Amino acid sequence: MHTIIVPTDFSTTAANAAAYAVQFAEQINVKRILLFHAYELPVALDPLMPGVQMLELDSYKEVATNNLEDFRNELRSKFPNAAIQLDVTVEYGSITGGIEMIATREKIELIIMGITGGGALAETLIGSNTTSVAGALGMPVLIIPLHAKYNPVKKIMLSCDFDHADKFIPVNIIRSLIKDTHAKLLVFNIEVDMEETNAKYPASMMGEGFAVHTLLQEFQPEYHFTKNKEYVDGVNEYADSHEVDMIISIPKRKGFFEKLFIKSTTKKLAFHTHLPLLVVHKQVG
Repeated sequence: MHTIIVPTDFSTTAANAAAYAVQFAEQINVKRILLFHAYELPVALDPLMPGVQMLELDSYKEVATNNLEDFRNELRSKFPNAAIQLDVTVEYGSITGGIEMIATREKIELIIMGITGGGALAETLIGSNTTSVAGALGMPVLIIPLHAKYNPVKKIMLSCDFDHADKFIPVNIIRSLIKDTHAKLLVFNIEVDMEETNAKYPASMMGEGFAVHTLLQEFQPEYHFTKNKEYVDGVNEYADSHEVDMIISIPKRKGFFEKLFIKSTTKKLAFHTHLPLLVVHKQVG
């Protein structure tokens, strides 16, 4: 891995995610972090509207750049001995569009962002930049909860439902992560009752389980199965009891962004876990 991008809005949540990124980058031997801020003008100052001077746009960019430089300096002061190159870039527009544009010109392989758990309203609306990025882009996104502190990643938990495993488990990303961290892989699955599968368990579910074992056998993972647990509670309970350092979740694309993330279990977990959550999409290549 060459470069990690860390978007920031200069909040406490973003600062915590950036601090995690520096320490995680040191563990996996990544030498460069790109700090990124996306800025937009208020509607009243839309540069496409008549009478608005480009001076306004330049002024907002200057403020954003200065704030980002201050953010970088504060991060450097926290980790004066870190051998990490901290670069900065600001872009006008949305955070998702900015990351997508930067990824086409830079060798970006991982996004690290913070998240703050809100109430039910915050989790229903498409208002979180972090979940928007995780849902809209195909790149891996490591989501850092506000109060999550860095621990060397020694145990990684893959939350997997075993459904069409050959199409959705990102083996290449898991392989790279385990190689870089030397972590132990734990595979967690919440089983359903046989009647819920219309008595197809022996034929289909056992077949899916075999596919998962085949795909992951090179990592020699530990498997854990539980039944009738609410997803988020089950994941968190297992992660705590097994001292997990990072969770991997795999949202499944269904054609539209809303179907992917608004009500998905991955989004619920993003808002309701205290551990770093790596959101990755289906196997590529």
